[in-house]
Amino acid sequence: MTWLLIDADMLLYQAVTSCETEIEWEPDVITTHLPLKEVKYVLHSLIESKQKLVGAKRTTLCWTAADNFRKTIDPTYKGNRRESKHRIKPVGFKRARECAEVEYDSECWFKLEADDVLGILATQNKDKDVVIWSGDKDLKQIPGFHLSDDGDIKEITEQQADLYFYRQVLIGDAVDNYSGCPGVGPKTAEKLIPVKDFNPCDAWQTVENTYKKKGLSKELALQQARLARILRDTEYVYDLITLWMPPIRPTTVTTAM
Repeated sequence: MTWLLIDADMLLYQAVTSCETEIEWEPDVITTHLPLKEVKYVLHSLIESKQKLVGAKRTTLCWTAADNFRKTIDPTYKGNRRESKHRIKPVGFKRARECAEVEYDSECWFKLEADDVLGILATQNKDKDVVIWSGDKDLKQIPGFHLSDDGDIKEITEQQADLYFYRQVLIGDAVDNYSGCPGVGPKTAEKLIPVKDFNPCDAWQTVENTYKKKGLSKELALQQARLARILRDTEYVYDLITLWMPPIRPTTVTTAM
């Protein structure tokens, strides 16, 4: 039985923005309104289309909580969105979400973003037929099956997911307002952490060394890693978040002859 996990924040945003309507009541007086009935119809159509693509018998919408644990790591996380003059959410989004959470099976967990809920559920249930949909590239950090907008289902292995994570720590994410290591883009990150002979311990050592060459501390590298990390199984238990820690290189024990 295929279980489809959906990034509900992103899908609802698509539905709401497509239904948002402007009315010019008189010259220089324009308001925006949202017909909720249309939003419900569009959202249902979007969900149904994805269900058909994977043959889903079960669907769960994953939502972002009001509070966010990453802001305790760095108070400026996603702060660029508030500083901009653009609205963080379109008109009526909150009310539309309330309706969707009642109508569909939904999960929203304390201090987590929708990405984290998706990551935890997918890795907790990797023995089941689980498929993730999200338009956010950060979900490439999560091993498992992923549905694209084109209808393709691609499997991301644990090694590929880990590889993406370590590269992301170097690259950063301007959208989420964490910088990564200055001057390191995707192509440089690929060269620094190649697929061949990938090892998490070596990858983290490369991350620390790259930050050090830029005059930055390993503490900053760790902070960036914790901002970038999408949580997986065991990293969130009963509302307790386990912040990511660098891998420990195994020690070789020799026996005296």
